[in-house]
Amino acid sequence: MKKIQFLSLALAAFALTACSDDDNTPNPAEEINGQYEGYAVTSSQYFSGMVAPSQTVSITATAVPGVVTVKYTSDTWGEIEIPEATVVATAGTYTITGSGTSRMGMGGNIKEYACELAGTVTSGVADLSFTCPGVMGGLTINFLQGDIPADIVVPGSYNGYTAASCQYFPQDMLAENQTVTIASESNGTYKVNFTSDTWGEFTVSGVKATTDDGGKTFTVSGEGTCQMGMNGNIKEYACTFAGTIDAAKEAPEFTFTVPSVMGGLTIEFKTGDMPAAE
Repeated sequence: MKKIQFLSLALAAFALTACSDDDNTPNPAEEINGQYEGYAVTSSQYFSGMVAPSQTVSITATAVPGVVTVKYTSDTWGEIEIPEATVVATAGTYTITGSGTSRMGMGGNIKEYACELAGTVTSGVADLSFTCPGVMGGLTINFLQGDIPADIVVPGSYNGYTAASCQYFPQDMLAENQTVTIASESNGTYKVNFTSDTWGEFTVSGVKATTDDGGKTFTVSGEGTCQMGMNGNIKEYACTFAGTIDAAKEAPEFTFTVPSVMGGLTIEFKTGDMPAAE
């Protein structure tokens, strides 16, 4: 009888221990529960690398272990909800996958589209991709937590017009169909090229990019040279370059200054269409 009582007590203790172990099993959904601030880089069949700052994703653990609800609300891309995304933890990385819907449109014409989520949260940093196959030939929104790096915003080809002024011009001299290109250099700086039928060729290497608002706007500046002249008489002059680039690249502005030409030549570059002459 004593043996039977001992065996019963041992089984009961084992059952209690097993229940305790189950209660203490980490729930990966709860480990990544929270709100994530960052930016989005979006591509589709018609464009690539469109940056949207100040984006937010919320991940909320559900009552089911390993399952979360993911919501992404954006002034640019509407609302996306993945109601039952699966979370799997492996060596400190939480992999999230799931299906849901996106609501987006223009001019009040909002439609709902199927959307897929795939991404990770590693060391508390989220990297999530939302894919909407039925939007713009396949739209992918890559949400990245943290500040926007300069290499995502600054490089590119910028098309617009220039307005030049100097000591001898009674008013700004306008030139349309102008292009400024900015490329990354290996040392973390940038190279600017501006070739114009009107103003010659400008080259500025070692351009630095700085930001004080988390990458929403970058200030760029540097010194270089320009080749300009008339009737084949081309000379080289020192020039400076300065400007600003917003993350969405909606209104970048650049200024090239050549102090020793025409009493001080300033060429301002802006994107968009050239204004009509007054």
